[in-house]
Amino acid sequence: MGFTVEDLLRTEECREMKLLCGEQGLKNEIKGVTIIEAPDIVKFINGGELLLTGLYAFKSCSIEEFENYISEFRKKKISGLIVKRGRLVEQADRKIQLLQEYARKNQIPLLDVPFGISFQKILAIVMEHLFNEEVTQLKYFKTTHDNFTALTLGNSGSDSMIRDILDMLEKLIRNPVALYNQNRTCYASTSGETKDLEFLENLQDYDPEVLTNYQYWRQEGEEVQYLIRIRLNVGVQMYLVVTERTAPFTKMDCIAIENAIVALQYEFSRQFAIQELEKKFQNDILNNILNGKVTSEAEMEKSAGLLQMDKDGTYRVIVFGTKNEGHSQKDINEKLMHVSCLEEAVRRCLPDLKIHRDLDKIVAIKEADPTKTQAECRKEMQEILSRVQAEMKYQNKNLSVRAGVGRIVKGIENLPESYKEADDALSFIDIAGDISGDGDASVMMFSDFGIFKLLCQLDDPQTLMEYIPESLQKLLQYKKPQQEDLIITLKSYLKNNQNLSKTAQELYVHYKTAAYRIEKIARITGMDFDNANEMLAVRIGLVVCKMIENYNKK
Repeated sequence: MGFTVEDLLRTEECREMKLLCGEQGLKNEIKGVTIIEAPDIVKFINGGELLLTGLYAFKSCSIEEFENYISEFRKKKISGLIVKRGRLVEQADRKIQLLQEYARKNQIPLLDVPFGISFQKILAIVMEHLFNEEVTQLKYFKTTHDNFTALTLGNSGSDSMIRDILDMLEKLIRNPVALYNQNRTCYASTSGETKDLEFLENLQDYDPEVLTNYQYWRQEGEEVQYLIRIRLNVGVQMYLVVTERTAPFTKMDCIAIENAIVALQYEFSRQFAIQELEKKFQNDILNNILNGKVTSEAEMEKSAGLLQMDKDGTYRVIVFGTKNEGHSQKDINEKLMHVSCLEEAVRRCLPDLKIHRDLDKIVAIKEADPTKTQAECRKEMQEILSRVQAEMKYQNKNLSVRAGVGRIVKGIENLPESYKEADDALSFIDIAGDISGDGDASVMMFSDFGIFKLLCQLDDPQTLMEYIPESLQKLLQYKKPQQEDLIITLKSYLKNNQNLSKTAQELYVHYKTAAYRIEKIARITGMDFDNANEMLAVRIGLVVCKMIENYNKK
């Protein structure tokens, strides 16, 4: 709290002042002082001022006009009123009575000053204290600025710099401090509490009373919290949270926070620059390895050492991609932005993996345990994808993450093989459900492809057409409005082991409708649904159709 009306009354020069009313407002902070020399001066005050008047400015105004001037006081939220009597003013007693009514109603101290005390003396007293307070704030700003600058520059490169900055801030403001990322997950905390940040219903704007470029909020839960939203130089948004646990939160705390934020911005910018250099360096090496550009044994040994990987270890490659549900990604800038979000999510969820960014996908190299069963590996991949998807939901709820997984290889020289398999698996993720029988799938392991591994090696749609039986080709060439319904019915019928009841139930149609469609398919194509070999060929043909669609989209 700054210089108050109560503090003014305690000064030696103002001991003779008399409080007429409004004692409830003695704690009001004085933010300025103005002598009313003209009635309209009220229009030019900012609020929080102490007003001095001898009523001479209102000497000839009517009571009604005077009441209008008083209503302007109410809008400005003044800190107090000092009245000096003795000059000839029309209806002076009535006007002072109106001021008293206003002061009582709005809890504004109304002071009566002896005629012998000049307003200039009061003005000088108030301004001296206000200037002293501002000088104190400036000195404190410089002190905290110097402390944080010395910390960041003196310990540059420290792994715990962010925590060191928060620890210093806690010592300055005597309250625990925590830093949260844009997903409201705790990044660092001086109190050891790591629970997620929660925005309460009573969250409201807070005025820090200092010049700031940041948004301050205040909320009351079990404890009062002050939240500051920070936009860092690297395009990241974070939240600095102060819990009012030990000492009241003051303007001086806000000054310390402003300097702490500058230190945090510097440190995050420094870390970001280093990470970008490391990522670029690592990305180039991984790109050469994954694309088979490292040919000599010596160069492979050197690359493994730089990446801190075991040259003869066992690894598998995972390729991540995104799909924007309900939207086509025709805008290349939007697609690149989505890949950037995906990269950030993968790096956060899988910090120990080697990550490589390709143009429209993220490649991760994972150490593999060859003793694990296929079911265990599949479950592990599903868990990894779920974590990445959960991280991505904060970026864009419409983005779904997909992953293709290559087989385990021994030695980093064989990574190109696993990479191609993972890339093929991601390319055919849309048909993964048809291959695995699980319906829509978000993870596809190349080892689950079976016979389709051979078909993946073909990149000519005309060659692939040879694997579609003639009976199915007749249905594909059936140019009637019902063609799409017939193909959907055929897929469902084969998926449900030629069970008409389950087919009708899955398609939400009557049993007879499903039976009619199957009969019509048999008439158009000549399919023998009792011939197991032909049905196998049709199943494969339906998957090949999707593969051709994928090739045509490339």
